[in-house]
Amino acid sequence: MRKGLYKTYICNRYNDSHVKGRLDIARHIKENTPFTGKIAYSQREYAYDNMLMELVRHTIEFIRKKAFGKNLLAKVKEEVRMVVDATPRYQPHEKRKVISENQQHRIQHAYYYEYRALQHLCLLILQHEKHQIGSGSRQIYGILFDGAWLWEEYIHTLIGDMFYHPKNKSRKGTQRLFAGNVGLIYPDFISKDRENRVIADAKYKPIENIGNQDYLQLLAYLFRFDAKQGYYLYPEEAEGENKTLWLNQGTTYEDNVEPRKDVMVVKCGLKIPANEENYEGFVRQIGLYEQEFCQVLFSIEPKPYTHMER
Repeated sequence: MRKGLYKTYICNRYNDSHVKGRLDIARHIKENTPFTGKIAYSQREYAYDNMLMELVRHTIEFIRKKAFGKNLLAKVKEEVRMVVDATPRYQPHEKRKVISENQQHRIQHAYYYEYRALQHLCLLILQHEKHQIGSGSRQIYGILFDGAWLWEEYIHTLIGDMFYHPKNKSRKGTQRLFAGNVGLIYPDFISKDRENRVIADAKYKPIENIGNQDYLQLLAYLFRFDAKQGYYLYPEEAEGENKTLWLNQGTTYEDNVEPRKDVMVVKCGLKIPANEENYEGFVRQIGLYEQEFCQVLFSIEPKPYTHMER
C-alpha cells in the first residue's frame, strides 16, 4: 500500500449518448432496438476498480464474515476503507468470475510487483487452499497446529472405551445446559457409567495454570450431569502426585465453611518422557506412563475428607 492502490487499464462498457470510445455494434443492436438515442460503446480507462482490487475486496468481505474477522480487519481499517472506496462495482455474486480472471491474468507490472504475493494469497484464501511443505513458490517455513485439540484427541484414544467424547469442532455430541435447547456445551469426556457419572476435561497446560474459569466450567458440567467426580487431564512434565480438591459448602458469613464429602475434582497428570535419547525409547516409556495414567484414572474413588487434610 506504500505504492498506492493498484491501478491499471480496464475496458469499461457503456450505453449512453456520450460516445467516447469504440462502438460495440452487436451489443448496440441487442440493447438499443428500437433506437432511443443511446449508443453502446467501450472505452479503455486507467482505473482503480479493476480485477485485482475486486479480488482484494472479495477477500476482505470473506474475512469479515469469520468470527475473527472483525478484530483482524480492525488492525488495517484504513487500508480496508481505501479498498472499499476504490471498488464501487463490487458484487458478491461475481466472486467466481473475479477469481477466474485473476487466475488467468497474473500481475506483471514491475512497479506493482509486491501485489503479486497479495494476488496469490487472496486466491488461496478464497479457494480455501493451503500451503504445502517443500520447495518452490509455495514453500512455507512453519506449521501452526491446535495443540489443545490434539491433546484432547490423544486422551480419547486412551479412555474412549469408557467415556463419551462430544466434539465441538465437528458439532457431534451436542449437550445443553437448559431445556428448550438453551446453553450449548461440549464437555470433553462424559463417562458411560450412569450410576457413577464422571466428567473429565482435557487441559493442555501445566497443573498450576488450571484454575479460576476452569473450575467454574467443570463444576457446571458436574451439576448438569449429576456427577460427583470431575477430572482435569493434563500433561505432567515431572514426577508429581495427583491433586484432589473437595468442594466446599457453607459460607464465611455464617462461619460454617467446610468441605463436602461427596464432590471432588482431581487434577490427574499423564507423565511425558523428557529425557529419552531416541524415539523408540520415548514410545516405550510413554506406553508405561499411559498404563499408569489409566489405572489411576479408573480406580480413584471419593474418600472422606479428614481433619488432617484440612
